[in-house]
Amino acid sequence: MGLFLYTLLFPGGDPDKCRAALERKIENPDHNIRPDNCQWHIYPKGPAVQLNDGAVGLDYAGPLSKRVHCPVLLAYIYDDDFWGYELWQGGRELDQFASVHDYFDEGSPPDKPGDADLVARCFGVEPERVRRYLLPWDEEPDGYAYEGDEFTAGDSWQMADFLDALGFDYDRLCPPPPEPEKPSNQSAPTRAAVPEPPFIPAPRPKGRVVEDTPILPSALTDRPYALERAEGLGRTDLLRLLESGKYQDLSAGLAEEIQDAPEEPALYLLRAFCWKGLEHTSSRSRTPDMLRDLTRALELEPDNVMALRGRAALTTTSRRYPQQIQDLTRLMELDPENRDLHQVSRAYFHHWLKDDAAARADLNEVLERGELWTVDLVYLCRELGLPGF
Repeated sequence: MGLFLYTLLFPGGDPDKCRAALERKIENPDHNIRPDNCQWHIYPKGPAVQLNDGAVGLDYAGPLSKRVHCPVLLAYIYDDDFWGYELWQGGRELDQFASVHDYFDEGSPPDKPGDADLVARCFGVEPERVRRYLLPWDEEPDGYAYEGDEFTAGDSWQMADFLDALGFDYDRLCPPPPEPEKPSNQSAPTRAAVPEPPFIPAPRPKGRVVEDTPILPSALTDRPYALERAEGLGRTDLLRLLESGKYQDLSAGLAEEIQDAPEEPALYLLRAFCWKGLEHTSSRSRTPDMLRDLTRALELEPDNVMALRGRAALTTTSRRYPQQIQDLTRLMELDPENRDLHQVSRAYFHHWLKDDAAARADLNEVLERGELWTVDLVYLCRELGLPGF
């Protein structure tokens, strides 16, 4: 399951009244809104709240708008596949938008742009500042709506750029996770461990055991590779930041260098490595940043195995699966030592795209070579009902 995220904006709203309205009993308990687990922030333009994990549904913005004396915009990400919003006031829907149309059925969501003029009036911004966000994505979305954006069309996190443009900096709703509590001197009571059921491997070649699937080093994870590329730049200041793990400072320095040398692939590879190191310092995913920089590096170094390994492992939405299949196919050519691993990964993406014939063909080729016998291989062979599994 992908990401389901719901954020409510109250432009011009009274913080206390908006909070009280949300904390009142929700008409439909299936929404699973837990006020104590929602994250609030008061912006100059009004309050906003990110709803708790597990909140569901889109039909509570209307009733909520009857209780507050301001517009209510419900912005959402649906299953990591697309983003959209509903804009309400006084119980009346003013506008709606979804970046992907006909997702559930024909006309649901409808194929129409959002009303930039109306949104602009509600939030006190220029219509041209938001208009390009409010266009449904094309079949092959690409590019940023505005210069300075973090996320491209086709990435559900484009919603964050849209909220920023409205004057509601999304990051303020997502503070870094708290530091884990230090253990106290008093030992906690122990609980009897519940034994896990034994793993029974599938039939296997004689003398072979099912192995864990190895994780290959990539441009995102391999520190020696990052140090090697940094040394090649001849910049001791950048190298020292990398060695000390100061990824935030290093990413800022790399951004300046990229402006002066946009054709240097090492700069993008190093910044992708930084994004990976910063992945858990806030609630916002850094996957789009890694994807953007690895893609640029591969435009400059198309046969870079380390970059291809990194990009092939980055999943944002199901729209990226065909690209990942292409990356894995290229890796099977460029990285023959690990061909079987890449082919099993490709089989998974074929399966997720419901092309089980292609998935079975990949698995049969791996089995015929008889050089790989991993947990992932066995699991997918069982899933697809291959003979002997």
